[in-house]
Amino acid sequence: MKKILSLAVPLIISQMISMALVLTDVWMMSRLSVSALAAGGLGASIYSFVFIIAGSSVGCVANLVAIAYGQRVARPEFGNQQIRLAIKGAVLLSFILSVILSLCFAFVPQLLAATKQPSELVAPAMEYVNALKWAMLPSLLLLVLRGLTSAFGNVRSIMVMSLLTVTLNVPISYVLAFSLDLGLTGLGAGTALAALIVTIGYGAWVFKRPEYLSFAPWHNREEYSWSLLTPLLAMGLPIAMAALLEHGLIYGGTLMAGTISIAALALHQILLQCLSFTWNINFGFSQAAAILVGQDFGAENYQGIKQTALRSFGITTLLSVVLAGGFILWPEVIAHFFNLDSELSTLLNLVLWVVALSFIVDAWQLLAINLLRGMKIVMRPTLLTAIGYWLFGLPAAWLLMPGYQLTGIWAGIGIGLGVTGVLLLVQLLIAIRKQRSGNLVSVASH
Repeated sequence: MKKILSLAVPLIISQMISMALVLTDVWMMSRLSVSALAAGGLGASIYSFVFIIAGSSVGCVANLVAIAYGQRVARPEFGNQQIRLAIKGAVLLSFILSVILSLCFAFVPQLLAATKQPSELVAPAMEYVNALKWAMLPSLLLLVLRGLTSAFGNVRSIMVMSLLTVTLNVPISYVLAFSLDLGLTGLGAGTALAALIVTIGYGAWVFKRPEYLSFAPWHNREEYSWSLLTPLLAMGLPIAMAALLEHGLIYGGTLMAGTISIAALALHQILLQCLSFTWNINFGFSQAAAILVGQDFGAENYQGIKQTALRSFGITTLLSVVLAGGFILWPEVIAHFFNLDSELSTLLNLVLWVVALSFIVDAWQLLAINLLRGMKIVMRPTLLTAIGYWLFGLPAAWLLMPGYQLTGIWAGIGIGLGVTGVLLLVQLLIAIRKQRSGNLVSVASH
């Protein structure tokens, strides 16, 4: 338990600091105008949807490094080589995806028009997106650095790095958006500039340390080849697909909310921040558990995998129940923070309890899929997310929307998360049982 928490607490704090980065942008959008909040939130949703492809593909380097770290126990030289190759492959993939996916933003206006979003929001949403897209490459490189340091247990540095990002982003974005009157463009540019500065600084700090110096991507340059992309893509593409399916559920709800009214769309963005708040807490914990599972998987310690899974499930469930209760009991805190008028506050009270109930099942699916990734199981979880999100969640939201408006949309999202959570937990239990049986057979044969 202590080992999980020692990794999880700094990662959770890091995720909450990253959440503060988004919240400050949303807060500043709300100070510009309600339409700026709706347009900026719409633009952020589009950027996040595109970034998740790159972030998931590159971010799996953390799982590969954790597994290689476990392999160092029996084969130190082999394990170190695998870490070097994973880092180089992730850096190479970061550059390739940044170029390709940045070009995709040119098609966003047509997408927004095709999905019947309010025409007056398209131009300001694109202002934000066109500035924010420059944050893609530094953000991906930060994921590579974070994957390396977290696998080695140096999670406090990740927390400090996240804090520095927010510390830089808030004043830079405020000056650009308000003092220089750049509005949404200033907010996006401020985020991109802060990400670039922190990436350079954190990279310099990491590779000056002796334990990381040999893994610097500029060393052993002869190791670079296109084959480095294979393990990342083999693991990362299914992860990216699963993430896209989840975001398709969440941001499919965003597009549905846009067909109701601008007020509904603006409130939907705020509710997404509430879900994101709990998601970041659970993701930090799930990431810590996945690191431990990856290390045990590399070291073939299957009993350790089972213990980590059981303990992390209990903690995650308790934590998400407490968070859900807090949101249900004190909705006025959210209304005051986002400066909501009486109409939006009333609508918030009607929807928030449905959103809060989604927190629990979202925590289950997030933990289960991360633990499975720690064991390099990615294909079947992706199929299960497709079933839960797209065969249950989106149809339910679409069917409930006419009668219950925004509440119906979020009820559908909750159904999708719930079905996915149950399916993934069953898959996790099956995987642990199979690996334990395989280990017993291996021991008996010797």
